[in-house]
Amino acid sequence: MARSSSTILKNFSGGIGKEIVIKQYGDKTVISKYPDMSNRTLSPKQQENNLLMAEANYAAREIIADPALRDAEQVRLNVTRNRLYRALVRDFYKKAQEAKEVTEIK
Repeated sequence: MARSSSTILKNFSGGIGKEIVIKQYGDKTVISKYPDMSNRTLSPKQQENNLLMAEANYAAREIIADPALRDAEQVRLNVTRNRLYRALVRDFYKKAQEAKEVTEIK
């Protein structure tokens, strides 16, 4: 990790070409190597959540693609169109959680 006092990098943060990362810590700029995530192992709970999020994204895209269904969901969830996607994902997660609780009770 290298610290930089360059005025060019002062207000910049993020990755450059998956080679280096520029971070801001207080008033210091730090340049570091891009993290290697190839050996990362996800826990079963993380894998389950990733699968659930993929299903939620798919369901939300399907609803938004159909104008009639989109308008009905927008009225049901009482949100504006620009917040509909997030509301659909949140609703999907809530329904999945309720279904999981019902399954655990039995």
